[in-house]
Amino acid sequence: MSNLSDIVNVQIDVRTPVVDSASFDTMLIVGPGPANTSAPGYEPPPDVGVYTSLKEVTDAGWVASGESADPIGLAAVAAFSQSPQPAKIYIAVQKKVGETLEPVTTTLDRALNYPGWYAVAPAGIAETDFQAIATWVEANEKLFAYTTMATINPVDLTLYRSFGIYGKTSTGATSTPESNKYAHVAWLAKCLAYDAGSETWALKTLATISPSTLSGTEMNELKAQKINYYVTYAGRNVTQLGQTCAGEWIDVIRFRDWLKNDMQLRVFNLLVLNPKIPYTNAGISLVQNQMLASLKQGQANGGIAEDEFDEDGNVIVGYTVTVPNAANISDTDKASRILSRCKFTARLAGAIHVANIQGSLVY
Repeated sequence: MSNLSDIVNVQIDVRTPVVDSASFDTMLIVGPGPANTSAPGYEPPPDVGVYTSLKEVTDAGWVASGESADPIGLAAVAAFSQSPQPAKIYIAVQKKVGETLEPVTTTLDRALNYPGWYAVAPAGIAETDFQAIATWVEANEKLFAYTTMATINPVDLTLYRSFGIYGKTSTGATSTPESNKYAHVAWLAKCLAYDAGSETWALKTLATISPSTLSGTEMNELKAQKINYYVTYAGRNVTQLGQTCAGEWIDVIRFRDWLKNDMQLRVFNLLVLNPKIPYTNAGISLVQNQMLASLKQGQANGGIAEDEFDEDGNVIVGYTVTVPNAANISDTDKASRILSRCKFTARLAGAIHVANIQGSLVY
């Protein structure tokens, strides 16, 4: 039988795009290992593990109910009680050094070797350590959520990646439901289930968490301290504010992180999947197209506003992209093979948290 390749020789190169390991929908619970290490057949959990159910967490040794419950066990209950449940959570064990626990930032440094998580949620860690976590998170482009029992924020109010929620049922409460210590875990599980850009962190109902009863003055005090809270309106328990310690909206920070990563990945794939991208207007347009594709996806997710019209019928675009003309780029810049001055502007879609409505009734 004749060999067709003698006439037509076909070689097919499969160019698989790079799949990024970054995640913007998964939390990392950080805390001590199981307290009961004397059970028959006990094996310590991994330094950083992935768990897809509460059973997997308890099978690893953490107790999730009763007087002997471990903080991480209770945090896992808060996470997996939300609807929809998280597909998975990461747990990083704060190891013991002698009789004391290692610095929590040491635990977080170790967890960086395990990609796939985005938001830090402490369990069984003192509020005095929250500032250290917040500083670490700011430098590593993660989020940090925590529950505080104080009306004074334990974290610096200049930080954009940290946010706390008030845990007491009232400012004068002498005891707090154990589950309320993990309100931040429930909040993360609820909101990380949404695509970045499609959500607001306010007005969310959290399973297993008891609401606070607060006066208007107390709410204003928490607002001034940039502490989010969970209260009841019209018979429904909802989160309020949805802000970071610096006053920025949590959803904006998350969407910004997602957009940065998505655009980086699209342009990177363009560069690595082609033999080369020429330093010409045609090549620059290919980069521009990837920027546009990322912004279009951000718009589809709900993070970037749609094109709109003002009262005069003029279009207000959701986003614009500008790139340099190859003819205006110096020979030195071209020789460096670095493309600069690629810029975009996008309007955030934002979210409505409060509606002020005025009306009148007439005869």
